[in-house]
Amino acid sequence: MHQDASMDAKVGRHFGVSTAPFMSIRPLRNECFSVTHLCCPVGADNPLAIHLPAQPAYFMLLYMRDAEHCDIMAGGMETVVRRYRKASVCLVDLHEGASIRLHSDLDALAFHLPYGLFSEVASIPHAPEVAPLRCLRGSGERIIWNIGCALLPLFERQGNSVDDMLRPIAIAVCIHLMQHYERKVLDSDEAPLTVWQEKDAKEFMTDHLRKSVTIAEVAAKVGMLASDFVEAFSATVGIAPEQWLALLRVDQAKDYLRDRRLTTAEIAARCGFADELQFNDTFLKQTGMTPGDWRRGLYH
Repeated sequence: MHQDASMDAKVGRHFGVSTAPFMSIRPLRNECFSVTHLCCPVGADNPLAIHLPAQPAYFMLLYMRDAEHCDIMAGGMETVVRRYRKASVCLVDLHEGASIRLHSDLDALAFHLPYGLFSEVASIPHAPEVAPLRCLRGSGERIIWNIGCALLPLFERQGNSVDDMLRPIAIAVCIHLMQHYERKVLDSDEAPLTVWQEKDAKEFMTDHLRKSVTIAEVAAKVGMLASDFVEAFSATVGIAPEQWLALLRVDQAKDYLRDRRLTTAEIAARCGFADELQFNDTFLKQTGMTPGDWRRGLYH
């Protein structure tokens, strides 16, 4: 772990926990990647205001437990308090700073990601081109969650071995965000979802994963017609909602496939597939192998 006076060291102070453990590294050249483990106790009757200063960087929170907070706008107005689920992320651009008010305890990993770091990563052969990232509000993120779980034990370690593990993780985080959350330039007739509509739509699909949820039902949840929702979701996320739901079901199926007591028919039902045949076809399309082959690969 590296202690210095940079913004990397100050993240905990901004959240009222100056002793919060953090790790930082320059994975390529000059720009620094840092991650801080925030554990902020917040009294029910004393919500805590957090203010992050303007700077050329992105800030990402990975929630290790459910949390509740609202945004504080530039004029001081506060938005409605929302719940952010465990394993979800918020990603904000700090070019104008950011402010929130915590209404619950916070257990999260905070990533400080300078713009210049993405430029350095983009210079790696075959890496994505650098582009602005879009804002995320409580989006479920399995890959970042897995990375976060891998990072937690490193906070207890010291020395070069931490650097050796942190360097590729830092690059992997940047590449993942560049690949999946590029802010797209929309045509004049395209209207994207708001960050809250995206959050509500994804959470509704996640909550109804085992059911045969229709796109019309998801659209109604965010106050849109089905056709408008499909266009807006595709413009915002980059894939159609049906494809996003299929990916979500396949990801969930992978977790179940680790339990050899479950049959593929049982897993298909738990993940909302119409039948075992649809499960096999969808899994093969998304992964290039059948569920059975994928499961056998876990143990050989």
